[in-house]
Amino acid sequence: MKIKKFPFEYSAPVITLIIATALLFAAAAAVNVYDAVKFYQTETPRFVFAVAVATLSVVPFILAVSALLYGRYVVCGKFLYCRFGLIFFKTDIATIFQLTEFKAQNKLVMYFKDEKYSVAVINEKYYRDFYAALKEVNHEITYTIISAEER
Repeated sequence: MKIKKFPFEYSAPVITLIIATALLFAAAAAVNVYDAVKFYQTETPRFVFAVAVATLSVVPFILAVSALLYGRYVVCGKFLYCRFGLIFFKTDIATIFQLTEFKAQNKLVMYFKDEKYSVAVINEKYYRDFYAALKEVNHEITYTIISAEER
């Protein structure tokens, strides 16, 4: 079973939002570590609270950084995994029936048999390879291109 990976290509606003989130939670962790050190021997309840908040602040920081560094689609076996770092979603490739490339918007949209759809957040240069990887598993998937003139 060959695993094929297609990295996300986040837009600039999304990258900015992820970085801002990571920095915010890193700052929250740092402030609460400082408070924990400051209240270590003097105020036990404040010390415990500061340690708890610092620990809880690290979790979203790790999630944000991992989503930025390891965001990708992974085709593995009969499943398509949408990975946001440590968080992932699994979709049976058999439920995908069409990929449509919208040239004017530079978007690739996956259509599912349950009438849902999802925009693939990958670089345009990977569109055909992504389609080929899905097509290896589900031979019924079609690929259409809608140009700017057709809209």
